[in-house]
Amino acid sequence: MFRHISKGSWTFSDRDHGWQVSDCTAEALKCCMHFAMMQPKMVGDKMDPEQFYDAVNIILSLQSDNGGSSAWEPVGGGIWWEWLNPVEFLEDLVKEYEHVECTSSSVQALALFQKLYPEHRKSEIETFIKKGTRFLEDVQYPDGSWYGNWGICFFYGTWFALLGLKAAGKTYKNCLAIRKGVDFLLKTQREDGGWGESYLSCPKKVYTPIEGNRSNLVNTSQALMGLIIGDQAERDPTPLHRAAKLLINSQLPNGDFPQQGLAGVYMRNCMLHYALYRNIFPLWALAEYRNHVWPSKCL
Repeated sequence: MFRHISKGSWTFSDRDHGWQVSDCTAEALKCCMHFAMMQPKMVGDKMDPEQFYDAVNIILSLQSDNGGSSAWEPVGGGIWWEWLNPVEFLEDLVKEYEHVECTSSSVQALALFQKLYPEHRKSEIETFIKKGTRFLEDVQYPDGSWYGNWGICFFYGTWFALLGLKAAGKTYKNCLAIRKGVDFLLKTQREDGGWGESYLSCPKKVYTPIEGNRSNLVNTSQALMGLIIGDQAERDPTPLHRAAKLLINSQLPNGDFPQQGLAGVYMRNCMLHYALYRNIFPLWALAEYRNHVWPSKCL
């Protein structure tokens, strides 16, 4: 990891952490590019183009031959390396792999970069996006979902994959993978309008719903945004209205949203508590709902 280039990257933590991460770099690059399109009096001076170029170099360097993007370093080594894994409860820990989230974030960032700097490494970026799109389509599960590596689990992964496909120019009409992804989300919606997934999806690698009838607001937010990406509002906005209603009615009197279990995961079996997820995702989903559904598809 320390031998790979890191100039222009963002890490999982702060700069002193020192390890470049593809999706952290891609998401941060997206933010900085959006800042660059805003008035300087609002956000300050935009980054120098060379800094954008350095970030693009990192992203391009972490794509594998199969089109997927790894997290920290280029994929290499044999599967037998995993036999040397000293941590009994973590899987796929020793060597690097490609991930849906990293690939999606990278495709999104490069698609936006193309609009701002269309001539910089043009052919390489176009090839990256095409290969990344093919990877996302190739790793889709038969039921239409995608496995999420850093969040619980299939709603998280499906939302990310749909984001990447849309950034690459795919739509519900021209992409079978998006249609299958939307179908998965519609089939798994619960009676209360939400979605709920068990952490057991992560180690089992099979979609496993939460027991009972309750929904999870983080899962619901991710599924709602996935359906919005898949243009569900153009066909039947009812599932979107039902999900938004659940989110709105679940907000507490103090403005907070209830904590409903864990939302993050690391290497299949290490469940993580991201305290802000319970607020970030419902607010994010409701903002997307307000921007893309409410104006023309009122309740």
